[in-house]
Amino acid sequence: MKTWLKNNIGGIILGAVVVAVIAAIAWPKQIAKLANGEQVAAETKIKQYSADFLYNSLKEKYGLTILLSNLDKDIINDKYGTSLDDEAREDAKVQAETYIQQYKLYYQMEEDEFLSQNGFKTKDDFIEELMITYKINKYVEEYVSSTLTENDLNTYYDSNVFGKKKIYLISSASDESKVKAAQKEVKNGTSIDKIKSKYTTLSVNDLEISYDTASVVSSTVLDSFKNLKAKTVSEVIKDDTYGNVFVYVEKTEDKPSYESIKDSLKSTIATNKISEDQSLYYKALKQLRSDYGIKFSDSEYSKYYDNFNKQHDA
Repeated sequence: MKTWLKNNIGGIILGAVVVAVIAAIAWPKQIAKLANGEQVAAETKIKQYSADFLYNSLKEKYGLTILLSNLDKDIINDKYGTSLDDEAREDAKVQAETYIQQYKLYYQMEEDEFLSQNGFKTKDDFIEELMITYKINKYVEEYVSSTLTENDLNTYYDSNVFGKKKIYLISSASDESKVKAAQKEVKNGTSIDKIKSKYTTLSVNDLEISYDTASVVSSTVLDSFKNLKAKTVSEVIKDDTYGNVFVYVEKTEDKPSYESIKDSLKSTIATNKISEDQSLYYKALKQLRSDYGIKFSDSEYSKYYDNFNKQHDA
């Protein structure tokens, strides 16, 4: 779970954190005009620091991030209007509660502290930010889906799609010999209930799994049973999650036809591509901004944006 937090929380609340930092440091109330170099933002016995110096330093370090964050928010809201609001809000409520509860569990941070430290005045503000993230992710998925060819879909269908299966995963982190003994008995017709009674130290997990939920198990486990028929048993393999494991396939359904799942295949393949290649996220947003006619009057921001795109186009 800590890995999950590390991989997810930073990207979602980075913009809010930066905004909070700049709001607290860069624009104190007594500085009326940031471009006025005569005004002093801070000083020590040896030096004075003007508002202009502070503004330009923050502009170079955070300016493009803040600008793109607000620009993307306005564009995505214009693109979808209110059409995604209901589903985005429901998803955001779940995500917000998950983040808050995990921070409470791992960092003993209460909700108000979590929100404050990440630049949100209220939980509703956090939910609004997560709604934007939901809409942007929706656009990125649509963008990647639009790049898929018929050959991409057919190849994925032939290699990865299978009918729903009811399976049992019998495993042990350490006792390979018992797993192999149980596997041999299941092959010879022993029921799963008898295996549970006899091999009490083994873990027995039952799942219903299909091609679009296959990510709940590792590719190693999936490959071991994906093509098996009902009432058959996989070989014993080693897996990072289950240790020593084999799979018993109890029931199978027919593989769905290509035409019946063609649209959902696009979403599945796009999601996989995005998780494997983060540059697609930036390419999609670059295209979206271009569609909305992005241009910079400030030559420095234009240069920053060009460099930003080069980094993610590589």
